[in-house]
Amino acid sequence: MPRHLHLLAVTLTTMLAACTSAPATSPVAVPEAAISANGTSDPTAPVAGSWRDDFNTLDTGRWALSTSGWTPFWAHNGLTGAWAPENVSVQDGYLVLRLDVNADLSARGAELSTLARYGYGRYEARLRSASTSANPAMTGVGSSGDVSAFFNYTNDSETEIDHEVEGQNRTTTWAGAWKTTSLHDVGAVSAGADLSQDFHTYRWDWTPTAVNFYLDGTLKRSTTVNVPQAAANLMLNLWPTNSAGWGGMATPGTKYLLVDYVSFTPSVVDGTPALTDDTAQGATTLRAGVPATGAVSASDTQDWYALRANGAGGSATVKLTTATNSDLEVYAADGRTLLGRSARGKANAESVTVRVQPNATYFVRVVWASGTPTYTVSASGAVQ
Repeated sequence: MPRHLHLLAVTLTTMLAACTSAPATSPVAVPEAAISANGTSDPTAPVAGSWRDDFNTLDTGRWALSTSGWTPFWAHNGLTGAWAPENVSVQDGYLVLRLDVNADLSARGAELSTLARYGYGRYEARLRSASTSANPAMTGVGSSGDVSAFFNYTNDSETEIDHEVEGQNRTTTWAGAWKTTSLHDVGAVSAGADLSQDFHTYRWDWTPTAVNFYLDGTLKRSTTVNVPQAAANLMLNLWPTNSAGWGGMATPGTKYLLVDYVSFTPSVVDGTPALTDDTAQGATTLRAGVPATGAVSASDTQDWYALRANGAGGSATVKLTTATNSDLEVYAADGRTLLGRSARGKANAESVTVRVQPNATYFVRVVWASGTPTYTVSASGAVQ
């Protein structure tokens, strides 16, 4: 949904104190510091270059926290309160956003924004929408009365691209693009599961003519109307609602939005388009237990995937099944160092097992050999 005068209603605060290992129940408060009104330390051109934040620390050079300078946009329908910088913390490699709603409907939400603005490219986050659990290894209870959001935003929705999950409708992510507060295209994406119960990968690919929305690596929705053009700050927030129409009626208590990582890949790197999965820069995320499907051919000879080792590391196996003939390769984080290859010939399943380091990133390449094969690729073992 649009955030009318949203950034005018918050003062972003840089995080001068690291929040590393701060428990979600007692996060470190962050002192305020002024930055430019448009929410960026450099209000000129979009920033080039890929990055990924695994939240081993809270990067004060990338992120700023929000604190309400006056009434936040969500404070209506009986709700009062503010954005609370102390409701943002990092714990055990996860970003934790906390929402507190009291019985009298006074509330404290959580929000952070990149200091820099970014333009066309691929935006991705792996997160678990709001529930009562602050522990990534334990499930909690989702309930009505909140919105978990991963989005970009600038200048009263001159650009706004969203993935948003309502507390009252946790099997759906709302995927939309805004060019102004009145020119937009928003639609529901069914997840087929309660998004507050597990981590899922949310992504959009933004070009000058289209925005494509993905959930867990699968294209779910595309829009070619009202495509925004202005560079924008990348943001995450968790905020309360008290409406049957959006978010649901308030549920007093404390909830947590957990974020495993956030990444950005610009649409052009060194003059080469990077959004296509034909390059390592544009690789689609491959997760343990979530097979991906695709097709390669003489005119589209390769697809790339990225996987991340779990916190323990160890042995990881990637498997490829196809009706005709494709080969399988696994690469180190540089996308160039070959760690393993399987090329058994037509209609044979391929499998590569490699040793992986804790929390390290690896790349998988599916390579066309003959025919026009569709395929399924999967990962298991020490993989997130």
